Amino acid sequence: MSYALGDKEVQETIMMLNLSVAQIELSITDGDSSVNTLIDSFSFMSHHIEEIEASSKLIAEMTGEVEGMDKHNASLLSQTNELASKMQQAIMAFQFYDKLSQRLDHVSQGLSGLADIVSNHMSVKDEAQWEGFKETVRQGTTMREEEELFELIFDQGMPASEAIEMMKARILERRHQEDEEEDEIEFF
Repeated sequence: MSYALGDKEVQETIMMLNLSVAQIELSITDGDSSVNTLIDSFSFMSHHIEEIEASSKLIAEMTGEVEGMDKHNASLLSQTNELASKMQQAIMAFQFYDKLSQRLDHVSQGLSGLADIVSNHMSVKDEAQWEGFKETVRQGTTMREEEELFELIFDQGMPASEAIEMMKARILERRHQEDEEEDEIEFF
């Protein structure tokens, strides 16, 4: 025997969906603020690393053949290059955050659309309206992984837990391939 949802439960389901949307939106807002602060800090540090590098070169030119200056200058340039490399890694992490924000925004939009359907007593006018909703969700999948996840779940009927595990494996494999490709790049 199953329990049929009444008006109260449907309304509470809608409130739960809206709560989830609100939590996602607030998380994105909080994250944006923190990431913007970090981006400003890294931009500031990057600018100063460039100035330190330029000053080091200028001092080396001004002092000419002062004993030990070449060694000192090489050490300073090596340290600024290492800092610049770490900052590049941080910028790549910020790009990950941007993808995360986009995904959460897409989830939020999907939940909002689902809340609209549920608010109509868990029904749609016809199959075309439901297919239209699914197509709207699919069009919101702007990233490769989102599209693949949609295909696994909706097109292939794979259970969500299996689809998630498959996508985790694909993402790890792609990161591994990207790391290998980066290792093959030669810098002059």
